[in-house]
Amino acid sequence: MYRLLPILVFVVVATIGAAMAVTLHRSNTVARDLRTEAVADDIVDRIVARLDQHLSLLRGTASFFEAMNGRIGRSAFRSFVKDLEIDGRYDGIQGIGFARLIPVGNEQMVEADIRSGYGIDVEVWPETDQPLRAPIVLLEPEDARNKKALGFDMFSEKVRRQAMDAAMLSEEPTASGPVELVQEITSHKQNGFLVYLPFAGKTAPPGGRASGTLPYDGFIYAPFRAGDFHIAVLRRIPATPLLMKSYDKANPDLVYFRSEGYDTARDDGGFAAQREVGIAGRTWVYEFRRAVEPGFITANIVPLTVLMVSLLLAATLSLAMHSQRKALAAARALHQLSEKTLQEKDLMLQEMKHRIKNSIARMMAISRQTASSSETLDEFTQSFSARLQAMATAQDVLTRTHWQHTDLRELLTTELAQVFGDDIENDLIKGPPVDLNETATQAFGLTFHELATNAMKYGGMSDDGGELAISWTLSGTGAEGTLVLEWAERGAPVTKPQATGFGTRLIDANIRGELGGSIERIYGDTGLTIIISVPRKAITASKKSKQ
Repeated sequence: MYRLLPILVFVVVATIGAAMAVTLHRSNTVARDLRTEAVADDIVDRIVARLDQHLSLLRGTASFFEAMNGRIGRSAFRSFVKDLEIDGRYDGIQGIGFARLIPVGNEQMVEADIRSGYGIDVEVWPETDQPLRAPIVLLEPEDARNKKALGFDMFSEKVRRQAMDAAMLSEEPTASGPVELVQEITSHKQNGFLVYLPFAGKTAPPGGRASGTLPYDGFIYAPFRAGDFHIAVLRRIPATPLLMKSYDKANPDLVYFRSEGYDTARDDGGFAAQREVGIAGRTWVYEFRRAVEPGFITANIVPLTVLMVSLLLAATLSLAMHSQRKALAAARALHQLSEKTLQEKDLMLQEMKHRIKNSIARMMAISRQTASSSETLDEFTQSFSARLQAMATAQDVLTRTHWQHTDLRELLTTELAQVFGDDIENDLIKGPPVDLNETATQAFGLTFHELATNAMKYGGMSDDGGELAISWTLSGTGAEGTLVLEWAERGAPVTKPQATGFGTRLIDANIRGELGGSIERIYGDTGLTIIISVPRKAITASKKSKQ
């Protein structure tokens, strides 16, 4: 479990960071949507306020008409509209006019008013199938567009007629649906709308058409080019990130205004905002889209920064935990190694003490036996020194392998070289590789020394024609096998001695006592043959000691 702690720390910290980043992303999205909603509300409020200003112009014009008892000539009307300064202060409105409501057949009266006021001959147009007409008799300020509209019967067109009927019923300013104004005389045309305010002179009877007389003298009205009207409003708004489209709810296909680039702006699966507002008895719809959708990275720089920092922190903490775990593991391993080293040191000291005690005991035994068999001090010194040298040689061979194992051939050739020098030919020494443990090394070292010394003094190597051949074999398999070594001296005849000397007893003690083997001596006319058999398990170094 402790090994998984760095991964757990990374996952927990990274998850917390990711959750914070997601929360910030959502907060940014909500904040952006709220800003969009606020900007959309501001735009719509400004449009409604602007239109209310224009409607106030119609009401002011109606008051002027009432003050003049409905008898207003073109000169007075032109002065009144000029004083309103609609060209500078009320951008977006095409003008203010008056359409007289008359029965069909009274067109000459309207045509005379237009001729008198504007000095032009205009017939009321177009043809109509309605019982009433509402031709335009006054329209200011005077320009090419407005002059084109004089004499136009607005009651003859359905959309305008519906708006005028609604205005007469409500007696309030009423907007029409989308229409193309008769003022659209250029190739750049816009959809427009009109706002009508019915006017009744003081002599007009109250009531409706059922009274048999016309209820109103006509309509004070204002034509609007919808595109110009919206541009006039938006021009006074600080730079906005929104694009807009507006239309009459009852006629969504006839757009009043569409911002440039609106159709190609990203939609994000829905409008950024939508508003429905009441405009003089009509319902207008405003749809908004963001002009520039920020890129994912730009829009979420703070959440992404939080995420990256959290991932970096998670990785740092995880690596720190991993490093700490490795440091603790290394400390435990070092502690275990120290304890093992101390144990091995103590074991080595104990083993050294044991070996030194064994070596001292063996040397003391050899010294006593050598002294008992020596007639002079010089003989004792020579024999004892040689035997100690044999032991030292075995120790030296063992030391080279750190007291673990010794090769039989190497031990044999080393001991023979001390006795015979280089007189022994290696061709006469044959046998497979055999690793000896420490006990077998000590025992065979002394045995080879004693055999070589006896061969030099008394055996086949005592004369110049002598020859020594040594061979060994391994019989059986594994620890149950046997090492059989044959020592053959060829030369002078050898007879069995009458008494057993110390060297013979030392050899027997090593082979039989130390190693649990057997030894057979064969005396003959051509020399001495000694056959040594030792269990393999008593001499072979263990696998652990060889490592």
